[in-house]
Amino acid sequence: MRKRLFLAGLSGLAGALTVVLTGPTGSLADSGPSRPVYHSHKEQGSPCEGLDGCTFVQLKGDPKTGPSEAMFTLKAGTPFSPHWHTSPEHVVGVSGVMLWHVEGRKTYRVGAGDYLYYPSKAVHWGKCAPGADCVYYVYDSEPYDFHPAER
Repeated sequence: MRKRLFLAGLSGLAGALTVVLTGPTGSLADSGPSRPVYHSHKEQGSPCEGLDGCTFVQLKGDPKTGPSEAMFTLKAGTPFSPHWHTSPEHVVGVSGVMLWHVEGRKTYRVGAGDYLYYPSKAVHWGKCAPGADCVYYVYDSEPYDFHPAER
């Protein structure tokens, strides 16, 4: 019985990751370009505008016009201020530990392999915990925007 529950749990996790990583249209391979694509992690500007210690790589999509995927890096100890986005956000930790606050909820520790979702217009803020830079993946299903918020 325990083995069946474990396998069912793995099956559910695999399904959830498939939805997050492929979106509603199918696999990434189906919608990818027919040539190699390379982006440097030294890109600057939006969405890191005005946040020292932040770099990002735009992986897929155009955040100005529609769905997009990006990898962010925050230097250890770097905070980010309260804000919200029109798009719901899907976050997957890659390395380091982000202390992620979502208004009205608890503080989430997002580390390597952890997943965090919050809905459209959810006010959130936090910081990369001291000790190691934080790398995390973000998927936005709608164009990217940034709205400062007060707590």
